[in-house]
Amino acid sequence: MTSRQLHREWLEYVTAFLNGQIKPQCLHQKTEVRAQEILRYVAEQSSFYRNHLDTRKGSLSLFKILNGIPFTTKDDLRSAGTTVCCVPFNEIVTYYETTGTTGQPTPCPRASIDVETSGIYVQRAIADIYQSTFGTMHALTAIMGPSELYAFGDTYGEICRNLGIPFVRLWPESPRVGLDKASKLITDLGVRSLICSPAIALALARLYISLGIDPQGTSVEQIFVLGELCTPEMLLNISRIWNAHCTHGLYGSQEAHAIATGCFKGNLHLSETNYLAEILPIPGLDDDVGELCLTMLVPGAKPLIRFCTGDLARLQPPEACGCGSHSRCLKVFGRINDVMTLGGHLILPSSIESTVLMAANRVWGYQVTVLETNRGADEMEISMIAHIGSRSVTQIQKQMEECFNVPVRLHVVDRLDSRTETGAYVSWKHARVRDKRNPRL
Repeated sequence: MTSRQLHREWLEYVTAFLNGQIKPQCLHQKTEVRAQEILRYVAEQSSFYRNHLDTRKGSLSLFKILNGIPFTTKDDLRSAGTTVCCVPFNEIVTYYETTGTTGQPTPCPRASIDVETSGIYVQRAIADIYQSTFGTMHALTAIMGPSELYAFGDTYGEICRNLGIPFVRLWPESPRVGLDKASKLITDLGVRSLICSPAIALALARLYISLGIDPQGTSVEQIFVLGELCTPEMLLNISRIWNAHCTHGLYGSQEAHAIATGCFKGNLHLSETNYLAEILPIPGLDDDVGELCLTMLVPGAKPLIRFCTGDLARLQPPEACGCGSHSRCLKVFGRINDVMTLGGHLILPSSIESTVLMAANRVWGYQVTVLETNRGADEMEISMIAHIGSRSVTQIQKQMEECFNVPVRLHVVDRLDSRTETGAYVSWKHARVRDKRNPRL
């Protein structure tokens, strides 16, 4: 089969799944075949995997085909560089890199088959949500991404063109645009939809308020968020602040593409045809929550085998959402490295955000600092820009102490420090939680 025939066959396969023409059992059988094919493909095409698969032994898997196959870690990718790739760079369609916020940037070239098999999921999700929110594709959209070497802008720009959605690229990091000019253009142009990180949505709202403009009075009706942890409480919080429908755009990475896409009910759905997804157990956490591990099935420029994403996740059946998607729901709870012990109990990053956001009517930003007393006990200092309604700071503080099981000092403030204030404007995956305790041996 030629590369062009393979490309066409894959697009037909993905489209058939999205249209409900492939039943779960047939998908499972096809996935087993795809997994065998991708293992042969990387062993032949990637010098890294040729060595990696032969010389290292991995753990058992729920998927028989992956039993004994070694994991691929981010450290592996940093060390291997371009040797992971399966396609020469003069045969790719585009080149990206990771942002480097969690380590040295790694190359992320993409072939045409990567772009289209990943983008078709995003395009279907966008089309469904625009139809639900606007009843049309004619809604001017601001694409607000992190950098030129990131796939974000190209992915959404191409999808907007395909669907006939008018758009403007408003890069908040660009010295020629910035947040001030972006806000002015949103108002002047009558932008109806934003695609950005949660932190940018909050930063924009704060900027409007500082200018005497209520975000709820702007033209924005739909917000897609991506790029960092976003709990259901954060989706609701942003919706309240803007009086706009807020949902996930996609969950993915430079290395692994669009792993899951959002729906109008606020859930994420796995791109089932493109991945074998494993949930690796983490001691101390619920049995169904663990590290998301992916085997990429599309034979493109850089498919990864048993790639440990570093993210905590849970998979649930499609019925858990009810939006009509045929794909399982993917719940993401934050980075594994951000899980901490607090008051003697493990706590997920998502639990911290959920607790903070449930404490107020609207939260425009927050920062959590975990400290250690002279006696070695845990305590928390929480600063938030928020509207707390008729409740007092003392009442909210007490509620938080009951949830976290440690003393809490709560401050309702007008500003946070610059990194937290701008969030992803400075770092696309900026953490709002800081642990300043002495390292525990």
